[in-house]
Amino acid sequence: MPTKHEKIIPKNDNPEEMPSGLYMKYAIAIFGDEKEITEDGLKQLNDKIHKGKKLGIYLSQDCDLEGDYMQIEADNGRIFLQYVRNDGMKDACFYSSFDPDYLDSETEAPIECSDGQSIILMRYTMQDMELAAKCVEYFVRTGKLYSGMAWLKGWTEWDM
Repeated sequence: MPTKHEKIIPKNDNPEEMPSGLYMKYAIAIFGDEKEITEDGLKQLNDKIHKGKKLGIYLSQDCDLEGDYMQIEADNGRIFLQYVRNDGMKDACFYSSFDPDYLDSETEAPIECSDGQSIILMRYTMQDMELAAKCVEYFVRTGKLYSGMAWLKGWTEWDM
């Protein structure tokens, strides 16, 4: 029987500086339309996030989403960021944005997902678009989570 766990990874009050260069290679739409990430593309993505525009993409090293990736869904003043590690493996986990006011809630977020069917809970969303844009830029540049934000880590333990 699987047991689900979540814990908050606190933010670092002295986060890393934003590096230069690009680590993530692709921005992928839900139905497979991929674009190679460029500096200009990253700027456009951050502008969309800052302005709270509707958005639904994955950021990955691999256009088939083999390996770790970040999913971004934004709509109606809320954004969902989720970094998925080792998907399909025994040690799979995710790191998600979160809203502390909804951690004990099953309320659905007002985000119409880009796949047309998924539901995101309010607990996994945030409204600080400036911080979200910084997290996305840091992820694109490093492939790592921005430590200047607290993240909600989730994982499943499988009982044998």
